[in-house]
Amino acid sequence: MKKLLLSSILLLGSLSSFAQDDCSTPLVAVIGTNTAPAVAGVWEASCFNLTADNTGGPINGLWYSYTPTSDGEVTISSDLAANVAPNSVDTMISIMTGTCGTLNCVASDDDVSATNYLSSVTFPVAAGVTYYIEWSNYWDGAGFDFDLSFTAISCLGTYSVNLPTNTTTTSVTLNWDASLSNPANYEVEYGAQGFTQGTGTTLSPATNSVNVSGLAAETVYDYYVRANCGTTQSTWTTVNKFTTAKLCPELATFDNATQLVGWTTSGNTGAYGVGTTAANAQGGTGQYWIFNNSIDVATNNWLISPAFSLQAGEQVTVSFYERNATANGLRSLRVTVGTTPSVAAQTTQLYSNAALLNNTYTQITVPAWTAPAAGTYYFGFNDNSALATTTAATTMRFDTVNFTSVLGTSDFLSSKFSVFPNPVTNVINFSNNANALVSTVEMTDMNGRVIKSDKVNATEGQISVSDLATGMYMMKITTDQGVAVKKIVKQ
Repeated sequence: MKKLLLSSILLLGSLSSFAQDDCSTPLVAVIGTNTAPAVAGVWEASCFNLTADNTGGPINGLWYSYTPTSDGEVTISSDLAANVAPNSVDTMISIMTGTCGTLNCVASDDDVSATNYLSSVTFPVAAGVTYYIEWSNYWDGAGFDFDLSFTAISCLGTYSVNLPTNTTTTSVTLNWDASLSNPANYEVEYGAQGFTQGTGTTLSPATNSVNVSGLAAETVYDYYVRANCGTTQSTWTTVNKFTTAKLCPELATFDNATQLVGWTTSGNTGAYGVGTTAANAQGGTGQYWIFNNSIDVATNNWLISPAFSLQAGEQVTVSFYERNATANGLRSLRVTVGTTPSVAAQTTQLYSNAALLNNTYTQITVPAWTAPAAGTYYFGFNDNSALATTTAATTMRFDTVNFTSVLGTSDFLSSKFSVFPNPVTNVINFSNNANALVSTVEMTDMNGRVIKSDKVNATEGQISVSDLATGMYMMKITTDQGVAVKKIVKQ
């Protein structure tokens, strides 16, 4: 039906063709409206690693190209009023560069929103570089319209801020994709969550990465990045967030934006994300995490925790509440741990249950795990459920995750000790009601390094910490009844 309007659409400057069946014969996309035929060409995976459409049938591609004459920004969108049934109402787009057969993903989009299944993507372009545009029939192979717009920009910023690395309790490395404008340097402004731009701390790294130090433990920060091209600067990115490493105990409830900072995801199918229907949360309030599996492809979806700073020998116990929201919807879940937030690093399995069938929220406690060395660790929650056995995907809800630990010491003895004031500025006092004779007191940083050690021969006393830098420390108290450890904040 849409093709009956072709003559009038061409008068508006759009273009239609039916020859763009593979990467080697793309149709040149024009600025303005382009009318695409049914998606029936050769599929080449780059941004989406797909081998079949969502019904298990053949996966096809539809190819366009665009080569800008100057640096700038391109937006491609199928989110148009013309795209209503019988035209495609569910598109998927990949933007790539390189050569056919070895293309590199630049940008991609599946859905504009949770309720709008059309696609829109904005990305930077360099003069003279050919950008391949591939549409997929994964959800819908019918013809559709899409718009292409171009804006010339002399100083391009970054369009992708990547995950922080090297996270500790007091430092982090921020990373982002390099600007296509080869700027003289970058500018990064950061500050406490919610700070007003212009009042934060600014760094000027020469490359697209910078280490930020002197931070507070277990704290969320906001930051912005822009390119400095000398006489001009790019626009700032939208606000980004990072958190310094957590310390046990830590409770995660997914109830607000701050709770979600530092959690990362990876997945191959189905839907996963935050559920906002308060009545469906554990306890009936707040938010929760949803894992949905698929009726077409076995699930391999991940939720990975923020960084945790652990000491050598620290014994960590993870517990959480799980519920299967679909009757008889059998689910499978693994809990793992690794030294980075990548799926590849989640090599140590702590828990596995391939037959979860909890129709109401049930608390699951993972067997305790002992950190082999001081450092940063991440805990992974892997939904690896098989195909849904019903006609619809089944839902697993996940909430109230608690991380507790024992530092290779006696919890009972630690509870008998008092340390005050805490936070402390100059001198910290300690005492106990178990008549334990203290022999030594050590202050260690969050990397497990001993910063200060004092000999003691009493059941109570005080230690000067005026020479310590501001930050978080562990106070290890060795006695004739065992070892107690207390968390100390030095102001």
